[in-house]
Amino acid sequence: MEEGMRVAVVGAGVSGLAAAHELARAGGGAARVTVYEAEESLGGHARTADVDGVPLDLGFMVFNRVTYPNMLEWFEELGVEMEISDMSLSVSTQLSGGGRCEWGSRNGLSGLLAQKSNALRPAFWHMIREILKFKEDALKYLEDHESNPDLNRHETLGQFIQTHGYSQLFQEAYLIPICASIWSCPSQGVLGFSAFFVLSFCRNHHLLQIFGRPQWLTVKGRSHTYVNKVRDELENMGCQIKTSCQVKSVSSFEGGYRVLEVGGSEEVYDKIIFGAHAPDVLRMLGDEATHEELRILGAFQYVHSDIYLHRDDTLMPQNPSAWSAWNFLGTTSSGVSVTYWLNLLQEHRIHRQAVPGDAESTSCPGSCRAQMEHRPSCSVCRCCKGFVGASADPRKQGNMVLWGISRLWLP
Repeated sequence: MEEGMRVAVVGAGVSGLAAAHELARAGGGAARVTVYEAEESLGGHARTADVDGVPLDLGFMVFNRVTYPNMLEWFEELGVEMEISDMSLSVSTQLSGGGRCEWGSRNGLSGLLAQKSNALRPAFWHMIREILKFKEDALKYLEDHESNPDLNRHETLGQFIQTHGYSQLFQEAYLIPICASIWSCPSQGVLGFSAFFVLSFCRNHHLLQIFGRPQWLTVKGRSHTYVNKVRDELENMGCQIKTSCQVKSVSSFEGGYRVLEVGGSEEVYDKIIFGAHAPDVLRMLGDEATHEELRILGAFQYVHSDIYLHRDDTLMPQNPSAWSAWNFLGTTSSGVSVTYWLNLLQEHRIHRQAVPGDAESTSCPGSCRAQMEHRPSCSVCRCCKGFVGASADPRKQGNMVLWGISRLWLP
């Protein structure tokens, strides 16, 4: 690191914060780091709300040691405490052929058979067998396509399902709810996703198997504790942090880069690290974006969802036996909502009137991502966040090694 080098980190989500922290620490004070964040607080999706004196996470919640080893190592270096969490799933959905299906993965058979009629329904048990088969088919598909670059990687998830002969119930009561929950999108768009992208994501996050999943964790004290630790260390290392400061443009300037703020102020830096969403990076680069930058960053699509902190039991499964960490509610043709049961995910007990039939908990604080007209009642607060979609064209995705050639970096 060159003495006195000026570096701007634009965007202070987890990627931007980690990049700024590592740069400031590894540089030993040689680099002068400035962090820009458009929001009034750092953290990006790490958003913590206070309800009756209890901190609740609305965005970033869970992680595991297998999928996120670098982040876990970073948290341990920071002294961030962690605790066990849960990643169970429930589905409560209307079916295209009429009727509904409800089940949950958390409470064994009582959750699986929360809808009692499923016990005598051959199609339901066939779906359970298909869930086991899905892992084998997905791993075989990925192995074939990763070992043979000539195979078509542009197949949609719907084409994959049709080729392997999965039932309609498997699609409507399992696969579509999982994908709609992960990518916060309307159900009808799921089957148009890239099969390679979706199956790779599910494999990498150990979502293909029912058993033998890694233990999921959450930040003890909620995510704002890690964000505050990083902020304190950055400030102690002499970094400048600018919140509520939106960057209008980043342009070349005499061997460096000029960062122009929306308010009109500008600074010049030797290097730029972007920790922002791809469309925002392209907006900031403007006409100076190269063909490769347009090709790669233009492949990423984002879905914006409203997030509510609520106590609305109607967004949970009808039978409390099915209540799980993630709770999908919707139909296969319209919008959906996914409620994260924060009592379970974050081990909270916030008092309110007991829920009939629920022997475990006296409350239902939930964080709901909604893509439907039904909005939760008993809502405490609301925000909107963007999530990367699963419809990116794999032909356009490239190796981010190209970043850094022209002093621009994307972590």
